[in-house]
Amino acid sequence: MQDTNDLISVIVPIYKVEKYLDECISSIVNQTYRNMQIILVDDGSPDRCGEICDEWAKRDSRIMVIHKSNGGLSDARNAGIDVAIGEFIVFIDSDDWVESTMLEVMHNLLQKEQADFVACGIVDCYPDKKIVHSMPYTVGGSELFLERIYKDTVFPISAVNKLYRRECWKELRFPKGKLCEDAFTTYLLVDKARKIVQIPNALYNYRIRESSIMTTVFRPERMDEEEAWRENYLYMKQKYPKIGKIAYDFYLQKVNILFHTIQEEQYSLYPEEHDYLYHILRSNLIYVIFRSSLNWKYRVTYLLDVLRIK
Repeated sequence: MQDTNDLISVIVPIYKVEKYLDECISSIVNQTYRNMQIILVDDGSPDRCGEICDEWAKRDSRIMVIHKSNGGLSDARNAGIDVAIGEFIVFIDSDDWVESTMLEVMHNLLQKEQADFVACGIVDCYPDKKIVHSMPYTVGGSELFLERIYKDTVFPISAVNKLYRRECWKELRFPKGKLCEDAFTTYLLVDKARKIVQIPNALYNYRIRESSIMTTVFRPERMDEEEAWRENYLYMKQKYPKIGKIAYDFYLQKVNILFHTIQEEQYSLYPEEHDYLYHILRSNLIYVIFRSSLNWKYRVTYLLDVLRIK
């Protein structure tokens, strides 16, 4: 194994992505930053992913492969964290790919600023277009970046566009069996960080497929989203009261979006989920109109939505 000084452990959870896996792994092994421990976690994938991982391990001594029974994205990431020995950790999803300078640029800036973690820009890659999400260079502490999550929404909660010091994950893991796993963890990472850096470089390419978890129609498992953002605002309310109000407004927007993923023909299929979300929207109507920090256009839209839904 390489010198553990400045070693970056790259954790790649893998499941049913044989079409994209070679491109992903290739973008990692060809990084200009060479001192890596590359952890490929085959999460019980039923296709050829396990074989592809083993083939790559024979070609590059920096690669280790974990074959495990299927436990979901969080469980696979956690398995990688448990065996990571690097001073730093980065997560890369197996259907995505990264620019060749990603780790070098982020590592250099993290060390220069003596930060706990650094976040880069993301490119949303659709089949027919690309959308770049790039924010100005920013250095700051917890409160600045927590506010950026809920108010300006300019700090992505995604785990995959960040390089962390391993200490950030000493007492934290992703919630097994949950969707929206990053929303359950990022606010806690930000809260305990002394210093965070956000850079404009769009170095992470996020592949958006029709079958992606967060782009499919409503299913009961998506109620994890409501739980995650509820936990966010309750935590903020307790520890950062000023941010708590912003986080609550953000939570209500997330509930509204989630509610509208339930198609009208699905109301009878998911009456419990429908009624639960609608109750949240309805019971907060007066608050949203008169006391929230949301803009007036959104408030009016919210009012009309609630009134028209039976």
